[in-house]
Amino acid sequence: MKHKIKGDFTSWNSSIYDFNYKMRTIKEDEDIELEINSYGGDVFLGIDLCNTLRAHKGHVTVIIPGIAASAASIGCMGADTIKAYSNSQVMVHNAWTIVAGNAKELRKSANDLDSIGESVLASYTHRVDASVITKLLDDETYLSAAKAKELGLIDEIIDAVDIEEVESELFINKAKEFNNQINKISASASTVEDNEELIQIKAQMLAMQNELEQLKNTEPEKPTPVKQNRAVRLF
Repeated sequence: MKHKIKGDFTSWNSSIYDFNYKMRTIKEDEDIELEINSYGGDVFLGIDLCNTLRAHKGHVTVIIPGIAASAASIGCMGADTIKAYSNSQVMVHNAWTIVAGNAKELRKSANDLDSIGESVLASYTHRVDASVITKLLDDETYLSAAKAKELGLIDEIIDAVDIEEVESELFINKAKEFNNQINKISASASTVEDNEELIQIKAQMLAMQNELEQLKNTEPEKPTPVKQNRAVRLF
């Protein structure tokens, strides 16, 4: 099952409603691929999504195509595998609220936030050490995909394909062939000089050398750039 959740984590978000509907109709062990692009919202909706994904028996993959912030990052934590593009972001922070009332009511709200904070913390600690994620939450931290992967919040940067590495593997294979031909020439040269076999090997070696030069000079195709929304929303 493939689905995309976008926008704020609210009960009236249609993409969240559609996801919950799909979850009632799929097999209990069906694999899920879920894209999440959201600035966050209701912390309990984030926790609900996290636990819904954790409880599912099939393999769950979450992909972050833009940003998974606040409650949205909590939701991502329920996946078996979390992937992001190299220019995506993850943002984590402590829960906050807007309150009004007398001193007693304000103190109660602070205590409530402390309790909610324990639940928020528990959502991340199966991936990141509690002391590390606590500091990130306290500092309201935006993380690049590379940093999120380094910390363990995501598993894979899906567009980080090392083209040079692929090209170098081809080059190495050709180089091995080339060296084998050189060895063969050396062995032949010790017993026979300028015979037909030696001439053929020299010709093959020259052709392979030309092929190697072409491989080295071939510029890899550049990936198509991803358009990004310049809008920035801060909490």
